[in-house]
Amino acid sequence: MLAARDMELAHRTFLLDDGDSDELRRIADEAGVGYLRRPGGAHAKAGNVNAGLARTDGEFVVIFDADHVPEPGFLLSILPHFQDPDVAFVQSPQSYTNNVNLVATGSGEAQRIFYELVCPGKNHFNAAFCVGTNVMFRRTALDSTGGIWTGSNSEDIWTSIELHKRGWKSIYVPQVLARGLAPEDVSSYLKQQLRWAGGGFEVLLRGRLFKRGTGLTIDQRLQYLFCGTHYLLSLAMLTFMLFPALYLLFALSPIRADGVAWATHYLPFQAAVLLVTWLQSGGFKLSAIVASIGAVPVHLRALGGVLIGRPAKWKVTNAGGQNARSLWVVMPLFALLVLNVTGIVVGVLVMADPAPTWLSVGWASMIVLILGRMIAESVTGGRIRRRPASPASPQQPTGGQLDTQPQSAVAAA
Repeated sequence: MLAARDMELAHRTFLLDDGDSDELRRIADEAGVGYLRRPGGAHAKAGNVNAGLARTDGEFVVIFDADHVPEPGFLLSILPHFQDPDVAFVQSPQSYTNNVNLVATGSGEAQRIFYELVCPGKNHFNAAFCVGTNVMFRRTALDSTGGIWTGSNSEDIWTSIELHKRGWKSIYVPQVLARGLAPEDVSSYLKQQLRWAGGGFEVLLRGRLFKRGTGLTIDQRLQYLFCGTHYLLSLAMLTFMLFPALYLLFALSPIRADGVAWATHYLPFQAAVLLVTWLQSGGFKLSAIVASIGAVPVHLRALGGVLIGRPAKWKVTNAGGQNARSLWVVMPLFALLVLNVTGIVVGVLVMADPAPTWLSVGWASMIVLILGRMIAESVTGGRIRRRPASPASPQQPTGGQLDTQPQSAVAAA
């Protein structure tokens, strides 16, 4: 809030409180920041922002999540892009500063790859979409759609789609202009992934992207389509986690080839995939792989929820505080771990064909290590630290750890 208030260029700053907090009102008053509260809490974050829009009148509006801190020059860097009257919004990347454990580091690394590689590509096709924070809107553009979209928990991407349908442009600026907090415990991380995956699958299955007359270009349709197909990779990940156990326990194999022939064809291919990924992304961290595999069950849960028409309810990523300890949230991972451990024991004891058996044992052991690391992170509440956390600055964001979800909306004068 203080960082939003202190941005360069004349503007007004409002704290949008969706939780009826007198303490937040007092903090805003002491900081000289506008405070807007709304009753009911309908439509979660989207409803909160729309309520703020209805009570402000700036030509341009910036939205920051409570756990993001903008740089002083945020407005100076973003506002010039609106010289084109057809630009509806300008999005800047999310960047996390709290790389203190596996979950936070893995989440931050995945976001780095998304914002450094994927978003510039989408921007080339006028298909950059809003990610909910660190974004500036033209008010007249939002007025044309009736405000932030309220028909989905993923209000950011649906608002983007509606704006693109109406011929508005979007711009992605590949410059870190605000920094935030990544989830530091598995429960918060999986909650975030469930919401994001659900939004992607809603766009994929219910977005009617290829319906005639939508106003979207073919490039925009494809780019929005990829938002959902990305999470379908979890189906492949689950399959690869089941294969070694199925062979070791039941001698079931997806191919008919001896272990040596399989290894000589598959291992070079897998090595090439990892090498290309490393070169394209400028390197990657193992924590990102562990975190992404750990999110497989909730991605599939999100898919099931969208298929049956019961998407997950909107929840704040860090609501209730960080460092929550839980075995329950990783129970599907625990079941997969037990399955693979059982497969290893049975496979070694009744070994019939050494080559494929040892190959499957090695494969299953790798899965056990990955799943075990994620489970340990959840049981300890993210207390397995990479290094001591740096002291918080006076403007260190804290709102993301509240039970409510206030937003800092900045209206440029």
